[in-house]
Amino acid sequence: MDAKKKYEILTEGQKEGVSLTCRTYGISRTLYYRWLSRYKANGMKGLQTGRMAKAPANLTDEETSDQVLGLIRSYPSYGPREICYLLEDYGKKISESCVYNIMRRHGLSTREKRLRFAKKKSGPLLFSLPPLHSLKSGECLLFFLTPCASHKETGMVYAYTLMDYKSRIACTRLYTELSVSCFIDLLTAAAVPVAHSLDLRPKYLCFSEGKALYEKNRHDFSSGIHEILQSSGFDMTLFFLEEDDLLNSDFKTLKNEYYRVCLASMMPLFLSDEPLDQIKLHLQRRIRSYNIQLKISYEGLVMSPTEYHSHVTGSSRILPLWAYIDRIY
Repeated sequence: MDAKKKYEILTEGQKEGVSLTCRTYGISRTLYYRWLSRYKANGMKGLQTGRMAKAPANLTDEETSDQVLGLIRSYPSYGPREICYLLEDYGKKISESCVYNIMRRHGLSTREKRLRFAKKKSGPLLFSLPPLHSLKSGECLLFFLTPCASHKETGMVYAYTLMDYKSRIACTRLYTELSVSCFIDLLTAAAVPVAHSLDLRPKYLCFSEGKALYEKNRHDFSSGIHEILQSSGFDMTLFFLEEDDLLNSDFKTLKNEYYRVCLASMMPLFLSDEPLDQIKLHLQRRIRSYNIQLKISYEGLVMSPTEYHSHVTGSSRILPLWAYIDRIY
C-alpha cells in the first residue's frame, strides 16, 4: 500500500473513528496507530514502505518461523499474502510461498486451524524472572514510571521509561496522564524502532512499577500489549513484580541512577516558563547523549550503553538518522 493511501486511511480514521475505519479497510488498530506515529514523526515520508531488507545469512529458519507465528497469533484470519504485507511494512522480504510453508509445517494451513492456534496462547503472565546473571544484553526490558513535577500549563507530568536491563539503553517520553495509551505510544513510537535498529532481541518485559496502568485487569492489559509486540515481530513474556519482590531492589537501583543522570537536572524546567514541548525536546537530547555518549561502568568495562551492547553482541549497528533528530510528539 502506498503512502497516499495510508494517509487517506489515517484521515478517514480521524473523521469516522479508528475502529470503523480499520474494519472498512481490513487492518488492525495496531497497524493504524503505527502508521499514525510514523506520520506524526516524519510526515508523508514516514508512510513510505521501508527499503526491503533481506534476511541476514545467520537468521535461522526457527527465528523466521517465530516471527511469522507471532503475526499469525495476532492476525489468525490473515492468509500468507496478508502476513507478507505485514512483514513488508517492517521492511522485511519474505515470499508468500515461504510463509505458506511455515504455516503448513505448523499445521496452520487453513483459517480455522489458525484461529484455534491463536486462542491457545495469549500473552503469558509470570511473576518471577530467570536469574539476572543469565540475561544477555537486549533480552529484558524494564518499565519505570516517574512522577516529575506539576507544569503550570498542563498539570502533573510523568516520565515513562523503558530500559534494557543489561545494557541500560533507555527510551523516555513525557506525558501528562496515567494511561495505557501513553505506554503504547512509548512502546510503538520509541522502544520498538530502537530495538529493531540496534538488533535488540527482548524476551521479557518487566513491570516493577506503574500499577495504575494495569492493576484493574492485568489479563486484558497483557493481551493488548502482547498483540502489539507480536505484530512488531517480538514474542515476549510479561512480568508483574510485587512491591516486596527481591528483584525490585535491583531495578530500583537502576532507576535511581537513571533519574540522577537524566531526569534530576530537568526538574527546574517544569517550574519555569518553558513550554512542555520544549522540555520534551530538552529531554530527547539528554537521553540521546545518555545512550550514545555517557560512559558507564559495566563490570570493568567503561562504555556508553549503545557501545556496550555492540561490544557484547558483536553487532556493528548504529542508530538511524531519525534517532539524532528532535521530534515533537
